[in-house]
Amino acid sequence: IYLRALDAYIEDAVRSVGETLHSNPSPKAAIRDAFSQQVDQASGPEGLRGCFVVFAAVEMLPEDKEVAPRISRLFRRLQDLYAAAIIRAQAVGEIDPGLDERTLARFLVCQIQGMRVLAKAGADRAETRAMVELALKALG
Repeated sequence: IYLRALDAYIEDAVRSVGETLHSNPSPKAAIRDAFSQQVDQASGPEGLRGCFVVFAAVEMLPEDKEVAPRISRLFRRLQDLYAAAIIRAQAVGEIDPGLDERTLARFLVCQIQGMRVLAKAGADRAETRAMVELALKALG
């Protein structure tokens, strides 16, 4: 049951981020929208309980041989989505094309997960919003 629930959560997360990253004509604004969505989730009532993926990653990796590949695959898929949005933003001049899209994508996914952990630990909406703004400055 746990693995089915985790798989469903992962698919929903990937779908939601993918839709958000394609919902705005401005790729950079779409990245901001995706981060804002994460702030809303992390700072709302559901966020106080924490993120299923964060719990799975922190509590079960690397020992759990069934969970570890799922979490690794999720992070790769999220990085792929963000990297594609960064490439689109670079193509229209919104992000410096000299910046490596994979490195930026990994940085963004790391920031999202860290923000979720801090929200679980009590960071409020203003604090998480400030974290997002700082992370987005890395995009130029």
